[in-house]
Order: sequence, then structure tokens, then C-alpha cells
Amino acid sequence: NRLHKTMVALSALSRRRGDPPEARRAIGRAQCNDAYWHGVFGGLYLPVLRSGVWRQLAIAERHLRRGEPLAAETLDFDGDGFDELWVHSSAFSAVLSPRRGGAIEVFTRFQEEANLADALTRRREAYHDAAVAAATHAAAPVDLDIRAILVDRLLPGSLNADAYARAEYSPAASWAATPMTAETCSRGAELDVVLKGGGLDKTLTFTAAGGLRAAYRWDPSAYPAGGLFAPELSLARDVALVAPGADIWRYPITTVAKSERGLEETVQGIAITPRWPVSLGQAHLEIPAP
Repeated sequence: NRLHKTMVALSALSRRRGDPPEARRAIGRAQCNDAYWHGVFGGLYLPVLRSGVWRQLAIAERHLRRGEPLAAETLDFDGDGFDELWVHSSAFSAVLSPRRGGAIEVFTRFQEEANLADALTRRREAYHDAAVAAATHAAAPVDLDIRAILVDRLLPGSLNADAYARAEYSPAASWAATPMTAETCSRGAELDVVLKGGGLDKTLTFTAAGGLRAAYRWDPSAYPAGGLFAPELSLARDVALVAPGADIWRYPITTVAKSERGLEETVQGIAITPRWPVSLGQAHLEIPAP
């Protein structure tokens, strides 16, 4: 659970820095347990609860990183035995996973007091099968991969937007679970993370103000003609994505969860997927700073 791991990491950071009262107070509020579990009476499936906790974590980290320059550190952020990169400045904090193709799992911008990557993954729950068997609800989509910002795939050219939104397809290629090498290069107000693996070169550029650029390169001859290179951005809200030359798909990320009132559909965020012809061999996009 990214929410829990971020809270634990910031609690440890606060203690190392003497537990400033503003940060410790916000972390204490972020430890309200309602958003960390899933049950009939609420929990993880309610965006209003998750966003409230992320807001307190953003407030805490903003206090802890006041005046900090742009920097990156390597650590096992989520305790899974694999290293992540934690990139941060006085304006934002991002966690990305080289083991997952360089996907960005947390992207908190302090001015907005929100984690842009807070979009819940659609999973099969036990009550889904019972609801379908009783013909009380249609089958809920189940995602191919854990959601994050910039989960990269090659889509078949024949795939339509509806099937894509329902996750009813097989990618022609996917880097969602591809381990990549990662090198960082600081350039003052910008920091590059250069990732390579599975035939894809991916450079993420973070700005000190909280902007993000992604540049991709690949060998077109290595992939089926007619395919579309498609990084998926799963976001808590819509953003002004800049993706020159791309055709962009958008759809709401909707889950079906059980509550005291029965089965309910909830919008958990938005998926934005720019698509470029694989024949181009390169692509780039940008999320401007707030």
C-alpha cells in the first residue's frame, strides 16, 4: 500500500529531523486508519478518504523539505526487497520503480497538497463473482497491471478505446514489469533519471518546481508494424498533458465496491494514454509544473 509506505517513510524522516511540530501533527492526522483498509463501511475504495490522508502527508513533507534543493536517493521505499528512487525538492516528492519499467508510483506536489498518482488499481473482489452470478451487476474490469504514472506498452493498431478502457486486450509489448537500469544526473533546477531495459530508453526529467518530462526512444524494426507506443498515466485528476504528435485516449477509472448500501460504482481517477505510431521510434510528453 503506497499510502502506508509513504506515511512510514515520512514518519521516519520527521524523527531524523527532530520531529518539527507541524510535520508531526500532519503525520499523526495521516495515520487515521479509515483510508488504509477495505470493508463494507468505507476504506481504501473511497477517494475522499485517501485524498485526505495524502493531503496531510503533503503538508508534512512540505514542512520537512522546506528550502531543499532538487535531489534523488536510492532506497527500498516500500520494503519489497527492490530499490526505488525517491526524487524530491521543496516543491514535490516522487517515487519511481526501476523494476517496474520506471513507473512513477507517487507524485506529490506540495502546492496542490495532493498525490497525482493516487488512482486505485481495479482488482477482482470476492463479492464481484457473487454479484455477476446473481445478475445484479455487470462484471467489473480488472487491470492488467498495478496502476501508476507512465506504465509503458505497445498496443495493437486494431485496439479500440472501449476495449482498452475495459482492459480487454493483450499488449503487443509491455514494459510494466520490465526491470530497468537507472542513472541520475542533476543539472541544477532539473534532474534526469535515465532508464534502460527491454529495448526501451526512457528519460524522466523532473524540475525543481514539480514539472515532469518523459522522453522515449526505441528501435521501430523490433516491433510489429502498425502498433502504437502508449504510456498510460493513471492520475487522481485530469492534467494539462503536453504530448506532441500523439492521439490521446482518456477514460475514468471506475471500480465496483461493496458498501452498506450494496454495490456502488466509484470513480477512482482518470487514465490518460497518448499513442504514437511505433514507426516513429521516439516520443515525448510533459506534465507542466503547477
